Amino acid sequence: MPEEKYPLDVQSVGSDTYIAMSKGHHDLEEFMTAAVKECPGWFLGGPQHKWCKTVPDRSGEFESRYAFVDEGTPGAWPATYCWEFGEDYKRYNAELQP
Repeated sequence: MPEEKYPLDVQSVGSDTYIAMSKGHHDLEEFMTAAVKECPGWFLGGPQHKWCKTVPDRSGEFESRYAFVDEGTPGAWPATYCWEFGEDYKRYNAELQP
């Protein structure tokens, strides 16, 4: 079955750590360019393709949370993901470096 296409739409999904994510498996360089533009000063890096599932947040802090799961898990969707000070963050945020 072909993977569904999602538009590149960077969203903040972290709470204690800055995390950016977009539904779909996007080109990592294009994703990072968009993530750094959308979230300036977050020093994002470590882009990865993941599989996620939206699950209820039992703490009540959020409506739902995203859990990383294996490909093929019922309800799983593809995501491109990065986080604060992830691998190569200095390269992706070079224009912000002193």
